[in-house]
Amino acid sequence: MKGDVSTMMIHHAKQLTATVLSSAALLLILSPVTVGAADTTGAAAGGVGPGDSGYNLSADTTVTATANYFAATTTAGAVAKSTAEFSVLGGALELTAVPDLSFGQVNAGTILNGGDQKLTNNTVTTPSDTAKVTSKNFSANDGNSGGALVVDDLRGTGAGWNLTTQLGASFTAPDAAPLTGITLSLNAPATAQIGNADTLKLAATGIGTEAAKVVTAPSGFGIGRTSWSLTGPDAAGLHFAPQSVNVPANAIYQTDITWTLSTGA
Repeated sequence: MKGDVSTMMIHHAKQLTATVLSSAALLLILSPVTVGAADTTGAAAGGVGPGDSGYNLSADTTVTATANYFAATTTAGAVAKSTAEFSVLGGALELTAVPDLSFGQVNAGTILNGGDQKLTNNTVTTPSDTAKVTSKNFSANDGNSGGALVVDDLRGTGAGWNLTTQLGASFTAPDAAPLTGITLSLNAPATAQIGNADTLKLAATGIGTEAAKVVTAPSGFGIGRTSWSLTGPDAAGLHFAPQSVNVPANAIYQTDITWTLSTGA
């Protein structure tokens, strides 16, 4: 009888030991799944990102084993966001192009008795062995033959600007008396990079030897590039007051056109 009891106790002890070992094995198997699982939310260690104000990668200038990180999963890639930036360096208020204006051949009667002459083109005579002139490439070197008048406001302030125009004291030709009392008119629509181009239309008459305001860009207008094309017959004209001096045939009369760009409106 005693032998049977001992045998039963040994058998029970073996069962208990087996149960404990089985439970331990179960815990070992289950623990990786239920304890310390990766957090796959966005802004968290091991999450897929991107970061927020609470958890992000901004301090990770040197990569270490303890650095914050986002982890790619089988269903989502790791995402992080950084910032691109630039600042604006303001430029200048620039007078970029001014046109030459040729009014072609004018009848002597128009000059002597008074009258008007429209623009012909933008190619004026340059000095040569056969052509004697008094302005082009002497006192005036900036005019272009494309009829382009261009202002670039790169200041970034939108503060506005003014453009004035004036003629020289007289139209002159070699070996001829100077002609005075001649005035210029300008008329051309603007092409504006920013803002209403109608506000910047070039429109002025009676431009003489005193500076005349031909364009005003109010505050907030004329920003970036503003341009005018002075190429057609209606874009410019000369008005002649009657003259009392001889005008030699084939004489080439010229005068400077001074364009002045200034700040303010």
